[in-house]
Amino acid sequence: MTKPLTKAQIQLKKMHRLKDKGLHQLLLYRFLHHYGYDKGEVTANAIIDDILTLIDDYFLVSSLDEDLHHIHYGQLVWMAVPVDEYPQRGKSIAATRMKPVVLSFLTDDDISHIAHGFDSTSLRKKRLQRWVEEAFDQGALLTQLDLASLLGVCDAVVSKYVCEIQKSGCILPTRGNIHDLSGAITHKREIITLYLEGFLTPEIALKTKHSKEAVDRYINDYHRVELLWRHNISSLDDISKLTRLSNRVAQQYIDLLPEKIRSSHHNKITLYSSSSGETQAGSAAVQPAQG
Repeated sequence: MTKPLTKAQIQLKKMHRLKDKGLHQLLLYRFLHHYGYDKGEVTANAIIDDILTLIDDYFLVSSLDEDLHHIHYGQLVWMAVPVDEYPQRGKSIAATRMKPVVLSFLTDDDISHIAHGFDSTSLRKKRLQRWVEEAFDQGALLTQLDLASLLGVCDAVVSKYVCEIQKSGCILPTRGNIHDLSGAITHKREIITLYLEGFLTPEIALKTKHSKEAVDRYINDYHRVELLWRHNISSLDDISKLTRLSNRVAQQYIDLLPEKIRSSHHNKITLYSSSSGETQAGSAAVQPAQG
């Protein structure tokens, strides 16, 4: 004869029935009975746990200041590229890792701005700067295409806004800047200039809103270009091949070389030409034939 259940056991069974009505159990049922899944319930449960975590990350919560929280009124979730997900040649956005970030789409400051004399350009610039900084604080980067979609304008307008903001001295942590995808060299110039002025990596990272790793990478790339230049290797193609930088990026670092380094290289070439006895007619060792 079966021993009757205790009151606590009966209550526990009731709770299990409630739990079994959840989304996890619904997905498990569909895995086992609708999707033709045949790897067993244990593996299915692990997959479902991962799916539900992904849904939470995508729609519900964000890690901001190491504190998980639900999004609030005026916020939205956007998928962005993590700071440490570096681009590679031929790597499509579909093959790039993403992470959800929470952006403040409408704030009290925005409402106040609109209420006290609506200026769409300055409002867009404020939002643009706020969004890239919020994403960066959460360990991710927005592209100009992201910003164009969020603002409801074309890429060219966003590019114009970014240029105007950065000309005022504020370097924006966009993906183009941090991952060196844009044609602009503003962020490189600021980092290398600060370095040449004697600032250390932590200080430069703080001032330019770059990671310490990124700052060190820029400094190391600059030093490689400078070393080649000091050894009289000034061909852009040669520098590009030896440093494994694109021609465009190599040229940017060449442009950042101090004038004294450039001129010393020029003086070495002139000195070499003079000491070798070369003239417009040819070298001293090989004179043109007299006719």
